[in-house]
Amino acid sequence: MEFVYGIPCTVFFGEGKAKEVGGIVGGMGVKKVFCVYDKGIAKVAAGIVNSLKAAGMEVIEYDAVVPNPPDTLVEEAAQKCREAGVDAIVAIGGGSPIDAAKAINVLLTNPSPIHQYDGLNKVKNPTKPLIAIPTTAGTGSEVTTFAIVTDTTRHKKMIIAGQFMGANIAIVDPELTVGMPPAITAATGMDALTHAIEAYVSILRQIPADVNALKAIELISGSIETATADGSNIAARSNMILGSTMAGFAFTNAVLGLVHGIAHPLSVRCGLPHGVANAILLPYVMDFNASTVPERTVDIGKAMGLKLEGLSQEEAIKKTIAKVRELNKNIKIPTLKDVGVEKTQFEQLADDTLRDGAEGGASMFNPRQATKKEILAILEAAF
Repeated sequence: MEFVYGIPCTVFFGEGKAKEVGGIVGGMGVKKVFCVYDKGIAKVAAGIVNSLKAAGMEVIEYDAVVPNPPDTLVEEAAQKCREAGVDAIVAIGGGSPIDAAKAINVLLTNPSPIHQYDGLNKVKNPTKPLIAIPTTAGTGSEVTTFAIVTDTTRHKKMIIAGQFMGANIAIVDPELTVGMPPAITAATGMDALTHAIEAYVSILRQIPADVNALKAIELISGSIETATADGSNIAARSNMILGSTMAGFAFTNAVLGLVHGIAHPLSVRCGLPHGVANAILLPYVMDFNASTVPERTVDIGKAMGLKLEGLSQEEAIKKTIAKVRELNKNIKIPTLKDVGVEKTQFEQLADDTLRDGAEGGASMFNPRQATKKEILAILEAAF
């Protein structure tokens, strides 16, 4: 047995932990902070900014982050950050602000442009302190060594990964997710479930990642319907964000698979939110993978609370995939047709997916490699 396992940061987890941000960041000797978020969470960000200021720090705010952050935004923000001469970056929000902040941080100590760091361990110089505060239970970006940034020239999602890419501190507070609307709760939750499932079946799977992935599957699948229906249920919210973080522990080591390989071009070409794309594709890719990882597919079903004892392996797999479809239905995940994807786009999406795998993207680590014909069949099924 042989593996390498690690996470890049110290995690402060608990209700109300975000209120301690001033003391936590101030304890790092930081004097000037660049705060990265999007306009949709301005109220949450204001509380964190006030905590930082109350602890004696100067705060420069950047609230222009958009979903699937483009390289142009990263370059613009990095320039502002360099001009301000900050000591650290605080990222507040979902995966887009945290990923953007990671990429901005790269450019504080490494030369532009950002696209030269697409890939693994291409960042040569250590980055400045980064504090990640998630407000969604979805990406797990607060504990991963990946940043996903859209390359607007090549029309692809860059995966900037490896050394110097993680946050130093993650402050994970379930209370910050209480205001999330049902649709965002559903999409981000299925994103996290996808992370856990893909990490568990990845060709880089390993025991420590397996443990985190299975617990994440249990927590998320058992709480996502409640959290979506009743956003004020703090127990469900806690399970969701803990599950999301644990899925991050898993996939930052075991990596992901074909769901993400197809979802990335869906976001770039069709504008789909990342979590929605993952949720739509997940049961169909699980079905595609099941013949290669049958035992692990059954393990996923058991982690989701299904009673599979006494069933044949084939029956257990069918029940597991049906459970994922049921979750999608109950939390109102749409189809590709519902969100405006056109069948005429399938050829380009399949080509982009194959390119993603060839260039070391997520689908490279899928347990079963897909042909273009098989990718087209998955898209057709998800339509």
